[in-house]
Amino acid sequence: MALGRTGAGLSKEPNCLVYTVEMNKILIPLTLVLLVLLAVSMVANYTLYKKAFLPLYATKQDPLELRYYPVSENPANNGKPIFLLYGDSRSLSWPAPELGGYQVINRGIGNQSSTQVAMRFGLHAESLMPDTILIQVCVNDLKTIPLFPEQREQIIHDCKSNIDEMIADAAAIDATVLLTTVFPLGDIPIERRLFGFDERAIIPAIDEVNEHIKGIEAEHVRIFDTYELLKGEGRKINPDYSRDWLHLNEQGYQRLNQALVEFVKG
Repeated sequence: MALGRTGAGLSKEPNCLVYTVEMNKILIPLTLVLLVLLAVSMVANYTLYKKAFLPLYATKQDPLELRYYPVSENPANNGKPIFLLYGDSRSLSWPAPELGGYQVINRGIGNQSSTQVAMRFGLHAESLMPDTILIQVCVNDLKTIPLFPEQREQIIHDCKSNIDEMIADAAAIDATVLLTTVFPLGDIPIERRLFGFDERAIIPAIDEVNEHIKGIEAEHVRIFDTYELLKGEGRKINPDYSRDWLHLNEQGYQRLNQALVEFVKG
């Protein structure tokens, strides 16, 4: 009898082993998927913290971010006319072009809307009394349209209005404006798509603002069509010029500066 019970118990072990193996085939891949999802979530949250929370908190402390360029620390004029690079991070990252007849100064600030750029014009642009101001703005406004689709028309209107305001302010100090068209977008990364960013809503808005820019007619304004210089296929940036979905790499700025030097000479 004892032998019979032992034999019966042993006969069940292979079935248990098969069940365990089958469960492992399910649980191991499922665990790996969950770990990957956890890693993606952590990266997305860290990106959100760095790219959204910290800038938002800093902006609340200094809405126009005037601390970046205190007027008291304006560079001394070297006797040459001042060529000012002005705007958002695309201006901030713009290397000084080889303009031998000018003193080149940069007053770009990353992640700023066109409203912020326009409102700090007096302290960060007029105070320098520049001869020429190159302006690149609006992508930080337009990139929010997928998040606030009901505000699309207001966002575009504000871009146009802020551009017009800066042009008027530049005229008041007798400065020439080189108004650049808004750069084309690159490919939006997956972590941004998870938060609702979609180029299908942004690209037509860029086109609309650029049409406004190209339609501006003023004696002291020249249109420098950076969009045309940078575009690739499908109304997006040439990937050779793209660092990420919003910014240019070194080659992109080289392309712009080569054209800019000739444009200024002309």
